[in-house]
Amino acid sequence: MSRSVIYTVDGDGTLTAMRPSVPRDEDYMQMLVARHPELIADDDGALLLIRREQPIADREDGSGRWSLDHLFVTRSGIPVLVELKRAVDTRLRREVVGQMLDYAANGTAYWQGGRIAESFAATMAEADIDADAELAAFLNGSTDPEQFWEQVDANFAAGRIKMVFVADTIPRELARIVEFLNEQMKADVRAVELSWFESQGGITALTPRIIGETVRAQNEKAARTSLPAISRYEWIGQRLTPCGDEVVKAAEIFISLNEDAGGRAVVTSSQGSIISEFETSSGVLYPLRLSPERKGSIQLCLAYLVNRPAFASAEARQRAYQDLVNIVGPLSTKTLTGYPGFDARKLNDPAIRSQLAAYLGWIRQTAEQSI
Repeated sequence: MSRSVIYTVDGDGTLTAMRPSVPRDEDYMQMLVARHPELIADDDGALLLIRREQPIADREDGSGRWSLDHLFVTRSGIPVLVELKRAVDTRLRREVVGQMLDYAANGTAYWQGGRIAESFAATMAEADIDADAELAAFLNGSTDPEQFWEQVDANFAAGRIKMVFVADTIPRELARIVEFLNEQMKADVRAVELSWFESQGGITALTPRIIGETVRAQNEKAARTSLPAISRYEWIGQRLTPCGDEVVKAAEIFISLNEDAGGRAVVTSSQGSIISEFETSSGVLYPLRLSPERKGSIQLCLAYLVNRPAFASAEARQRAYQDLVNIVGPLSTKTLTGYPGFDARKLNDPAIRSQLAAYLGWIRQTAEQSI
């Protein structure tokens, strides 16, 4: 499809012709999209950059076989996977589709809870930006940060993602593939044609066009994404029964452990986990969660605790981490801003169960004393 010249008129009435052009290189396009994600946004609204060149593993213990061009998230917690190519790149037709499907299939299969939050924190640290402040500004008070990251992880694990192909020209073949995939898949699939125009004075204009958002696809996806209410024991039956009887037994102990400590264990709104809830004078505290990851794991919610004054310092979180290691042994990750976890079946050991009860009491008491 040929592109016409577009014209701009400034406040003095001066007319400037903007003629069809091409981006100088792919890295420049990627930089623009990273800095200005509104260029590729659609009805989901604002996007938060998690990381450029996000590693994607192809096995559970893998560090990253592939590298995704951009990973964003929406305010509703939907991960947005972006692959960008220039129109002159011959891979733009079929190869890029297979590449993206590899990323999505392996990412959702092997992604670990808390990794997206960790990637965001790393991106902010490299840019010398306060990650908590940046996230708070993005959420604008709409969601608690802990619940937001929980929703992001649950969406990614369940395949509730968006895949976006970006190019300065979208070939007709790719547009057809995108529309077909979007109608067939649970994930949303889009292409964004980011047309390039330049004036003789070097001014650049960009006009995005969204491809793939058919009415039929949106109606079908809306019907599929509503989650019916589910009890804790229904959740255990659906999510943990495949993990074995010992994990189911541990899950029931997890519920009792929290209730005996004066809290609750509830299914999260995303239905990705069962989380501990303790009422404190400064709000609800979420110290642990039960997840189906790694065939059943109990995770310390450091990504949430980092936002509580008592655990804002790395030293305080390190103590919480080490105290848990002293009870259950090595955890799944050493990060102090994620969700380090251990095998849920360890709850079946009465000695460990008793120590965890005391540990929960310590976390609650520490949070109260910091007010």
